[in-house]
Formats: sequence, structure tokens, C-alpha cells
Amino acid sequence: MIADDIKEATQGELQPDAWYVGQLEQALAAVQKRDASAIDTQGVRMGDLVFFGYNPQNAQNYEFWDVQPLAVVMGFYEEGFLGCNLHYINPDYRDVIASSLLNTKGESPVPKNSIHKYLWSNMRTIFKVPKEEDWAAISLLPTEQFIDKNGVRFPKYKAFNYRNQKRRKK
Repeated sequence: MIADDIKEATQGELQPDAWYVGQLEQALAAVQKRDASAIDTQGVRMGDLVFFGYNPQNAQNYEFWDVQPLAVVMGFYEEGFLGCNLHYINPDYRDVIASSLLNTKGESPVPKNSIHKYLWSNMRTIFKVPKEEDWAAISLLPTEQFIDKNGVRFPKYKAFNYRNQKRRKK
């Protein structure tokens, strides 16, 4: 399994987030299978878990965003797709939600703050995570990278609870 291999490669030592991103991209690149019947959606289907690089179109309009989304595809529109980005979900229960989404083909209730629209034109290479992989374990790899509108890293713990913090301030 990909996540187990990546964890084993750390030899018990904590690695920089970029190392985990590189390892996951490399492992997923080795198992990619193109789906010609889904060519109009970049080879992606409803319920797929995808890992990709992303730059939002109007970055200045966002407080922060994830530059390496790990998202379950929940719907398509002409310019891209709607997805549940697991990185916006607290790791304490991210794995449970990932497993639920795998078992329901992306039709499971998810936290509102994890739903995002992604434009094909703003994505870098898209990697599909095979269904036979352990989505829960992959979701727990520290591959999330949040950046604020000034290009500065945004703290992960704030991203996990962002919508809840905004509500409390009102």
C-alpha cells in the first residue's frame, strides 16, 4: 500500500511536508491508468480521489487555499469539478470521512468547509488514487500545504477549523 510504503521510507523520522508530497506524487505516477471513456473530465470520474497541484484563479479573494488538494470528486461542471478536499478536515476524523466517501462513491455527508470548486485550467498534474488503496491512510499523510493571499504559509490547525472560527466571532 502506498501510504505504508511512504511511512516506512521515513524510517521513523519526521520529514518535511514537501517530502511527503513528492513521495505521494511519485508513487501515484507509477500506478496511473488512463480512462479513455472519461477523457472530457481529464480521466477523472465521480467518486474518484485525486491529488493535484492547484493555484486558484482569483487568489486575492481567498483568505487561504490548499496548493496540493486531496479531493474526492463529487460533481462536474463545464470548467472543472466540485470536490471534498480532505485536507480541510481535521486529521482526527479525516480518515473516517475518507473511508466513508470511498464506500459511498463520494455520496457521503462531509463538512461544508471541505467543499471546493476546482478549475481544470488551474490544476497541475492530476493523480488518481486507486480504489484498492487505503484512502484513509493516504488522507493522513501530511501533504496539505495552505498558503494565504500574501503567499505565506497558513497554519494547518487554523485551516481545519476556519469556518467554525469565523462563526464564533459574529
